[in-house]
Amino acid sequence: MNAVAIRGLRKVFGRFVALHEVNLEVPEGVCFGFLGPNGSGKTTTIKIILGLLEPDGGEVYVFGRKAGSYEVRRRIGYLPERIEYHNHVLCVDFLKYVGILNHMKPSKAERTARDILVWVGLEGWEDQPIGTLSAGMKQRLGLAQALMGDPDLIILDEPTSNLDPIGRKEILDKVKELASEGKTIFFSSHILSEVETVSDYVGIIFHGRTIKQGRLHDIKRELIRRKAEKYELVVDKTSEVLSILTEKGVEAHVEGDRIIMFASNPGFLERLIPKVLVDADAQLMKFTPVGDTLQEVFLQLVSEVSLEEGESG
Repeated sequence: MNAVAIRGLRKVFGRFVALHEVNLEVPEGVCFGFLGPNGSGKTTTIKIILGLLEPDGGEVYVFGRKAGSYEVRRRIGYLPERIEYHNHVLCVDFLKYVGILNHMKPSKAERTARDILVWVGLEGWEDQPIGTLSAGMKQRLGLAQALMGDPDLIILDEPTSNLDPIGRKEILDKVKELASEGKTIFFSSHILSEVETVSDYVGIIFHGRTIKQGRLHDIKRELIRRKAEKYELVVDKTSEVLSILTEKGVEAHVEGDRIIMFASNPGFLERLIPKVLVDADAQLMKFTPVGDTLQEVFLQLVSEVSLEEGESG
């Protein structure tokens, strides 16, 4: 069963169509990176999953049930992009209140709150007013409140904002830990390197439409096949091999101890390399395709869709 299944989702605000047709499948127990430029419809989609907005078309199911029902909401934890607090309230009291809203007994809510505060890195701040926390610490508190009901689906919208590099890494490690425990993470972020660090699956939307979704590894491989292949070659005679490759018309250069090559016909390059090694009397140590980063994949997909829309217009 998918944790989230979205089919033909449409949402209109007046004359503005925020979502034209969004289709997503989020498997259970994975970290799913949700990507799209500003204004693409990410927040609107999230609010519909949460049941905060009603769709104008399409279907949204969470763990097999229609989004918005009481049973579904109890299984979701949510960290919004912007969260406001009552600064005079103690951290533990805030989380205790969230726990009570999740039908915990007050004593259990307080124990759980203190445990989660330690887990997110706020040990020693449990009995301090929220107003004394830094912006990054407030972000950790936001993650803590998203976990208070022990949710099966955790939706995180920009969870590392306001955090320094060390704090970002700690939170990303926590996200991976939650996924390893079987939680489903729906992770939306503008920092694509972070999404790539924690996500096995991604969904990309643009102008209110899904343009790509699936395993990140598979999406990268598909795009590599559609453009000039990038290869990494490591040998014991770098300069000799590079010279022969250049003579053969291969676009290549040296980066550190490796040769980076590009070929619009990968098969030609794969047949050429053994001959080059023989000619240079060189020993092969490594020869492998080099995958793009998530940011490169994202930019290429958005560029392709923009071009198609321009041609159709």
